[in-house]
Amino acid sequence: MHQSVPLLYDTTEFGDRIRTLRHQKGLRQDELADRIGVTRMTISRLERGEAVSVDTALRALSECGCAVAIVPKFTRVAVVDAP
Repeated sequence: MHQSVPLLYDTTEFGDRIRTLRHQKGLRQDELADRIGVTRMTISRLERGEAVSVDTALRALSECGCAVAIVPKFTRVAVVDAP
């Protein structure tokens, strides 16, 4: 089975993806912030593509139910679901 995996190339795309995932989970910015231990302003900065810590970004993705794979740019990757 092949599945499409969104590739994000910059912080603006990353922030847009976080916002979309947060909306899909039905969370407000302040709710996501409380769950990962940051301020609502930090979530706002993240979603605008501004600088936040990698730890914060990864915790936000995890809380929104998203798996993460970080690979060098221009690398070909095959994603295979394990049973």
